[in-house]
Amino acid sequence: MPKDHANETSPKKRSDSVYGTVDVTDGHLTVHFDPRRDAIEIEGAEPGSTRTETSYPRSGGKPKVISSVPTFGSSPFTTAKALLDYDRVIAIDTNSRRVDGARWAICCSYYVPETLNCYRGEIPWLPLGAFLIRGIADGVNPERIGWHLTLQNYLPRFRHDDESLAIVVDSELGQHQEINARKVGYYSSNFLPPRTALVYASSDKDKNTLQGVMIRACDAVSRKIWEQMGPALANLQGSCRGSDPNYHSALPIRSPLTSLPL
Repeated sequence: MPKDHANETSPKKRSDSVYGTVDVTDGHLTVHFDPRRDAIEIEGAEPGSTRTETSYPRSGGKPKVISSVPTFGSSPFTTAKALLDYDRVIAIDTNSRRVDGARWAICCSYYVPETLNCYRGEIPWLPLGAFLIRGIADGVNPERIGWHLTLQNYLPRFRHDDESLAIVVDSELGQHQEINARKVGYYSSNFLPPRTALVYASSDKDKNTLQGVMIRACDAVSRKIWEQMGPALANLQGSCRGSDPNYHSALPIRSPLTSLPL
């Protein structure tokens, strides 16, 4: 159910759409429209399948998705509004490089310090933390390691279990529905905590939403830290190998660009 909108800062015309999956054995759904909230509820959609997406058409293949926000109950018609239905938001981005044959990565995260309904107008976001990840195994997506390190080390420090949390990332969009439905783990056999969901935002295309500016900040800071630390990585003293077979070790980064040290 698309809704076109003009985007003055983009040369490509973008549209927002609401999606839901229906069980083909039943094959029936009912759509309710709420004009006050400019949102719809898809009655009969499979649990965890509804989402609001912003995209633009490409000359070949599928449309380019700019942002994708899972929805629960009613689905607003824009991804900017859909994100506001969550209580809290964090964004996590990881950039990797090879140094002397080994794969390294830097993960950075940002968060909104209070619940979203506390704000009227502009919503602030602050640096949450960062990790240097060493010796990543071939075939392993460093982004997932970054998600896991951030959730394990920082999530309990600012979020209550009864609060819904949007985890903004720019990777693995094709796997989000199954990860959010807890059909597969977000990292190996680790499932997302209750009342959390992965939200997709393109770090190079989404410049106009809260999720977009937060993921872009994560990407920019990780690149800045690479500039600062990259030349010294080859001489970095070895640390004890951790128990995770997907990477050798991970160290928290403390710098003026990061916050909430471990």
